[in-house]
Formats: sequence, structure tokens, C-alpha cells
Amino acid sequence: MYLFHSSKGGNGTTVVTASCALAEVAQRPRAVLVDLCGDIPAVLGMAGPVGPGVNDWLAENSTADADTLLHCGTTIESGLLVIHRGAELVEGTPRWSLLAATLATFPAAVFIDAGTRVIGDDMFHRAQRNILVTKPCYLSLRRATFLRRPSHVVVTSESGRALTSKDVESVLAAPVIATIPFDPAVARAVDAGLFPARCLQLLGKHLPQM
Repeated sequence: MYLFHSSKGGNGTTVVTASCALAEVAQRPRAVLVDLCGDIPAVLGMAGPVGPGVNDWLAENSTADADTLLHCGTTIESGLLVIHRGAELVEGTPRWSLLAATLATFPAAVFIDAGTRVIGDDMFHRAQRNILVTKPCYLSLRRATFLRRPSHVVVTSESGRALTSKDVESVLAAPVIATIPFDPAVARAVDAGLFPARCLQLLGKHLPQM
């Protein structure tokens, strides 16, 4: 289970999470991509999902089980199951502990796009990797220092930034496992609905080894 999160929006968390999931299914039969923020369908060129999703499953009074969670998803790209966000908000106290335990039983790698969402401690600590996605900028790093310490960091770099990946490691006290350069071709592929087909060509050599 790999949890991707960020200290602020615009750092590329959704694109990085989706890319790592697509890279996984290019090598293995199946992977699961959990969309906690609602942005995955747009990045993958999917139709807007209809019906319940993980936020509905998380509701305090929900009795939904693992099979129900699996039915909240759509399978694309030869084995990538995308579990949709569903409702915008969770009713009551989210069942984070149960979600963490349920995802841990899935017989495939699970990639979670948490974005800037605040998640439960069980989710954070049960993940094999808690990966912070950040640009090497002062504002992102300053906010990140107030969050729980990640186990690993992915840097999305832009030309002209004064800070380096080494600076990011020093500030966050966590290793940078990948530096992904900004490429306008990625945005064009997303806009055209072609990102799944072009992901590995555009970003494959930059992605972390999971």
C-alpha cells in the first residue's frame, strides 16, 4: 500500500500517483488506485463516475465491507481498478482504521491519492510508503514541516527553482526517491485524454521504483 500526499495543491500528486499505478499494471496483472480527492478520472480520461465511492464507504454508520469497496471502482488499462471518491464529504467520523485494514487484504499493490486531505493515523502508518509529493519551493516545504513526517519524497521540479532535491531531503529529513521534471507534454496528454497511453513514454524513466 503506497500513500501519496502533499502539503498543498498544484504539486502534481494525482499525476504522480496515477503514473505509479499505471507503471505497476504494465509489469503485473493488477493494481488498485484509490481516489480520495476526485481528480483521478480527469487525469486518466475517464467518464465522470456515478454512484457511491470510498467516501460513502468511509461513513461512520456505513456497514459496507471489502466486496462493496471493490464494487465502487472501474477497471481500466488491463487491470487497473480505480476506486472512485463518491460523495464529496464523509458523513460522521471516517472509518480510517477499517479502510486501512481492508486495503491491506487486497491481493495487489494499492496506490492512494490523498492529495492534501487529512487522513487517519492508521492509514498513514499502515502504508508501506508514505510519499510526500512536493515542488522544491519554500511555501510547500514550510507547510510540509507541520505535517507528519513522510517515509519518502518525490520532487516535481521546475526550471528556475533555487532549491534542490538535497535541500528538500535536508528540510524534511526523508529521502527523495524520484525527481520528476516538469514537462508540458504531460499536461497536453491529460487534456487530450491520452495520458494512460503516453504515461510511461513521458514519465517512465523518472518514476520511483516501488
